[in-house]
Amino acid sequence: MAIVTTVAKAEKNRKSGGVLEGMLSPAAPVQGGQTQDERLYNEILDAILDHRLSPGVKLKEDELADIFSVSRTVVRRALLRLSHDRIVDMQPNRGATIIRPDVRKAREILGVRKLIEAEVVREATLNATPESLNMLRRCVEDERDHVRRQQQGAGLRLSGDFHIQLSALSENTTLMSYLKELVPQTSLIIAMYQIPHHDLCSHQEHFDILDVMASGDAQAAVASMSAHLQHLEDKLDLDNERSPGDLYAAFAHVRTTAD
Repeated sequence: MAIVTTVAKAEKNRKSGGVLEGMLSPAAPVQGGQTQDERLYNEILDAILDHRLSPGVKLKEDELADIFSVSRTVVRRALLRLSHDRIVDMQPNRGATIIRPDVRKAREILGVRKLIEAEVVREATLNATPESLNMLRRCVEDERDHVRRQQQGAGLRLSGDFHIQLSALSENTTLMSYLKELVPQTSLIIAMYQIPHHDLCSHQEHFDILDVMASGDAQAAVASMSAHLQHLEDKLDLDNERSPGDLYAAFAHVRTTAD
């Protein structure tokens, strides 16, 4: 029962905006089930994952406040969440900038994830129940549906959520804590180094991992996860970086909707 409850809490976080969000309590008004700062957090993260914004871009408070018609206080709260997830670097009197992981850092993060998630999926397989696996399948179905609607940024964000929810099933709080830091940083790496027009299609491999876990074969689940993470790395070009984007261009859809 405790295992199902843990995964259920993670699924609740996903539905409210994703477990990649920081842990600050919201204060801004709620719109459509999300606070203003939650919406702004997700919009910025999706813009990064959609390649509309690249690492290195300066996130100017006044421009974001203008684009989203919110106060600078709301903007700061969203930026603090992004900073908490190590997506944005905030410096006094210098503002916020999307972090640019270099190739060495990218390889380190991907390598550490392989080590951590091998143990995560092994422990999760031993703890898995039909109910907990069904909850994870619903997460992957949500990811798949967003990708099919060409919402690549949201799909990739939900892909990260899957890995964090899976770590909750392991009941290893130390590994889960590490993974919560590494998943957002992996999102930055994908945004910076993904081969153009190369679809990651991670959701099918997520389904495959769950199918293996359902069999109870922990070693096979480890092999499936390792292959999945290697496929992710294989679809990255770690020799080339993307050029930064423009805030107004990245969020043109927001201004169009407002108009």
